[in-house]
Amino acid sequence: MNDDQKTKEQLLEELALAQGRIELERERSSALQEVSKRVASAHDTDEVLDLIMNEAVRLIGAAAGIIRLLDGNRLVLRAATASSIFPGSAASQIVNVEKWTSLSGHVMTTKKPLSGEDAAKMLTSEARQLFVEQGRDPAAISTLPLLANDQSIGTISVSDTTYGRRFTEDEISLLMAFADQAALALEKARLVNEAETERERADSLYRVSNLLAGAHDTDAVLNLIVNEAARLVGATTVFIRLLEGDSLVLRAGTRGDANYEPTEETPIWVANLLAHVMTTKKPLFGEEVVGWMGPDLLRTIEKQGGDPAAGGVVPLVANDQSIGTLAVADFDHRGRRFKDDEIALLMGFADQAALALEKARLVNEAETEKERAETERERADSLYRVSNLLAGAHDTDEVLDLIVNEAARLIDVRLVLIRLLEGDSLVLRARTHAFGYESQTIYRVGEGTSMPGHALATQKPFFGEEATKLIAPEARRALEKQGGGPVAAGSVPILANGQSIGTLVRSGHRQPGPAVQR
Repeated sequence: MNDDQKTKEQLLEELALAQGRIELERERSSALQEVSKRVASAHDTDEVLDLIMNEAVRLIGAAAGIIRLLDGNRLVLRAATASSIFPGSAASQIVNVEKWTSLSGHVMTTKKPLSGEDAAKMLTSEARQLFVEQGRDPAAISTLPLLANDQSIGTISVSDTTYGRRFTEDEISLLMAFADQAALALEKARLVNEAETERERADSLYRVSNLLAGAHDTDAVLNLIVNEAARLVGATTVFIRLLEGDSLVLRAGTRGDANYEPTEETPIWVANLLAHVMTTKKPLFGEEVVGWMGPDLLRTIEKQGGDPAAGGVVPLVANDQSIGTLAVADFDHRGRRFKDDEIALLMGFADQAALALEKARLVNEAETEKERAETERERADSLYRVSNLLAGAHDTDEVLDLIVNEAARLIDVRLVLIRLLEGDSLVLRARTHAFGYESQTIYRVGEGTSMPGHALATQKPFFGEEATKLIAPEARRALEKQGGGPVAAGSVPILANGQSIGTLVRSGHRQPGPAVQR
């Protein structure tokens, strides 16, 4: 039938169909433009995905639609129309994408849409059975991939209740356009989130650096580091251990993971995860961590349903030497694997911790050196005063009195005595004022006879346990009466022209550290 033979009604009908198609195309174009505008200005990705899903379903006349996004190795429901008729399509539904075990998994893997009978073949047996039970056509479905940078990031699926309904090529093309818009919105959100994450991480490291610049409290810096690291990588647990002797000692940590309670000390000579990282100076994460875990820790984590591979350790390195470890754990979240950018961030925090510790070491060394220099200056001043007094002194007792009291002050003990040789005996000639003790004992000269007698006989300083054993009983009782801890003593000979003429004795209570031998 040519145009001349067509009836007026036929021509009007064709015109109406053409106008309907034009109107539909206009409506579809307007809808895509509206979605594009929303994507360009949107800050709420879920809102955009809901708009895309509802507009796509409306424009192709489908009954329902859902969008699933890739999360790890699973597809998680993110958007759905109000009337969702997909089998088991509750908002909590999760689909595994491994081994093409589902329609969505197959589309994700192949990056190609599936519709009609081809899609129905990929439905799980449970899904097909549910379609049949509800009297619906399992082939009235279409699923398309969401692609960003040629990577599958999710799927969009539509379905209809009309038996025999098959989605046409132009409808699938329209769905592809909406899928592209959804992928664009998600990619934009990803880039914005990455930029925000990088900014937040940079700000955190900057705050730590500022605190480090003015900090005198190393523990405060380490506590800030573990808490900021845990927050920024979304981990439940972060610990810092430092090397002390042959053990790694816990110094700072968060305690958010019920599956992981670290020991206070871990020996590095035992083949374990921390020792391995200390030795290699390299971070260890994921499945590689499991092989270095002790059997007790593995059993504890697995017994509580945790994932032992959801953690890792980075070394703390200062001057190319391992000084500790930073361990991170998220065992409660199965399948969690720390990404390269998260590991890089943890390495940055480890560097900050090592810098804080190195700064503290240098400050302590500087303060120790300052104290040593001050002590040496004070001692030199004291000796200078004594020398000046000696130069003009005519009163020997006054000089000896000055010497014992200055010596006691500078080495921080209560009792200093000077005994001088008179005949074959050592006689007390001077003692410190601050100690109420007057020895009446006269010592003989000879090795092992007494503490001052031994020093005089050998012409060598006599200190330590052997010297302390030779303290006179009345002197020991007087010292113990004063209190203050274990008693220590020592004696040095007083020499003139190579001849022993007396001894200087110090007695008192042991001071912490090396001060005992001063």
